[in-house]
Amino acid sequence: MHDHLAALAKTCALAAALGALATLPAAAQRPEAVAFYAQARAALPDRDALQRLLDQAIELDPDYAAAYALKAEHYAAAIAGAVARSADLAPPAELDRLAVRNAEQALALDPTLANAHAALGLAHRQFWRWPAALEAYGKAYELTPSDPNALFNWIWFNSFARRHDVAITAAQRGVELHATSANAHRDLGLAFAYAGQPEPASAALRKCAELDARVSICHIYLALMQVRLANPAVAVAELGKAEQLFGPTPTPATVSSVAHAYARAGMSADAARLFTRLEAQAESGVVGAGSWPLGYLAIGDPERAFEWLSRAVDKIERHEPDEGFFNLMIIKANVGANPILDEARFRALRDRIGTL
Repeated sequence: MHDHLAALAKTCALAAALGALATLPAAAQRPEAVAFYAQARAALPDRDALQRLLDQAIELDPDYAAAYALKAEHYAAAIAGAVARSADLAPPAELDRLAVRNAEQALALDPTLANAHAALGLAHRQFWRWPAALEAYGKAYELTPSDPNALFNWIWFNSFARRHDVAITAAQRGVELHATSANAHRDLGLAFAYAGQPEPASAALRKCAELDARVSICHIYLALMQVRLANPAVAVAELGKAEQLFGPTPTPATVSSVAHAYARAGMSADAARLFTRLEAQAESGVVGAGSWPLGYLAIGDPERAFEWLSRAVDKIERHEPDEGFFNLMIIKANVGANPILDEARFRALRDRIGTL
């Protein structure tokens, strides 16, 4: 999956959550339970097999903390797919309940399991329980400060929460630890971008693309930074690279964010082209409330953008997850420096998007 928000969601929900498995302890007393747990890890990404094998491990050893932690990660990772109404997933609220319950069970047995804390952080973040998310992600980072997944979660969440000094410091440490990792430079670029520092953000994002040109989110954020630096031609070139990585089924959040970035670069025809695609997606699938505001800003309709952002904020305050989560983060920080988003009525809504 190459489109940037789908890849990012996968990173958040699968790489960040499930990618920490290699460090999990085999703490069960019974070898049969350990064997089922190992099979569950090998079964990824087959969700049904994973759950069945973990249930067998827990049936043999009810105190197998790592098995509960992996169940929690699985449920938390599935929330984003359920929000997009994937037919084979339980409703988001049920996945949230299961993620929290299994994470808490794991931590009651072994409070040092960083991946159980990360699963809690992901569930709390998606359902807008941000003080609890901060605590959970902070604990995971405290337990495994050099782990790329713990760094990823800590950097991105602090950037979203406007704790920019914390995010940048952690991201710089991540680059020191993982200098050849494209993702480490991506995270540093994002931390600077959310802090409103386009020059260091651009340098980090260029390094990300140099190390791995397939990380499409680096091209999109680099485009936004080049808009801020008054280099629209460079921005358009980067957006073209990002579109080449879309794949056949980009998410609505991806389409609307790139449409907005084209508009900010002065490419109204490309913005309109992608907005038409967003409208087509709305006919056959879910376009979250959080994806429409950037889409309407892309075609120069601030009234509809405000209407949809109001709807999204209402969902946030009801603690309902949304397909357009990452677009709401772009809006919250006004990463693209859109002057409309700095108007008083928009700023008042932005201040209500995810609070600590």
